[in-house]
Amino acid sequence: MLPHWRKYSNYITDIWDSLAIFLEGYAFERQGRRPDYSPVAVDALFYCKKRNNSNMRKNVAYDIWQHFAQLLNNQRLNPRMNPLYPRQTPHQKPSIIQLVLDNEIVQQNLTYATYFQNQIDQSNNIQNAFDLLKSVRGIGDKIASLYLRDLVDVMNIPLDNIQNRYLLQPIDIWVERTVKILTNNQEMNRNQIANWIVSASIKHDINPEQVNMGMWFFASNLVLSEYKLRATLKNLNNAQDLVNDFKTRIRNIYRHC
Repeated sequence: MLPHWRKYSNYITDIWDSLAIFLEGYAFERQGRRPDYSPVAVDALFYCKKRNNSNMRKNVAYDIWQHFAQLLNNQRLNPRMNPLYPRQTPHQKPSIIQLVLDNEIVQQNLTYATYFQNQIDQSNNIQNAFDLLKSVRGIGDKIASLYLRDLVDVMNIPLDNIQNRYLLQPIDIWVERTVKILTNNQEMNRNQIANWIVSASIKHDINPEQVNMGMWFFASNLVLSEYKLRATLKNLNNAQDLVNDFKTRIRNIYRHC
């Protein structure tokens, strides 16, 4: 299981754990964000959980934001793009907490994770959940796809004949480079790349979401440079050697723990 989901393991029954996963692992995954946003957001979340006796009260969105701002000394909060900053007018996007309150997720005995699971199950379409996530302040295509990709994998959501499965493909620079090299097509846009991963994976009876994870991990953690990525993918035996070396290093680490 992915680390954040293992850490906050009550995500199926506890709204606070399910929100902590999103805040720590996804909400602030943008270039240029402060690295302390995620841990501070989680601290503010659980501070308000304790203060409100685990009740998701109406004012909790403002309480969490105020404590978040206080912990950061009101410096560089970036409210315009911050998923915790509450909507001030009806025309603004809601914060992630306001999304929970607006959709009465707790009243339905759901959590953040199971609510999006239901959105996918009931519609047999990724689009609804994707659009709902993007309705939150500061959440764009990549973060929405990243969260939903991990959600369907962790919760084993059946995806046979699902519509718009390509929306489960977060396309970062490493995945983009990998696909363009494999296809020898430098003109592909990110939607085309996402669709290619899905169709090629299904054609070979492989899970597209796990292929996406693997591409990212391989390129960003094992290869580390575009030059080496190109050289490695010219001969897939070289790629396999890199993976085998990594496995050996991990086994050796475990042996000495």
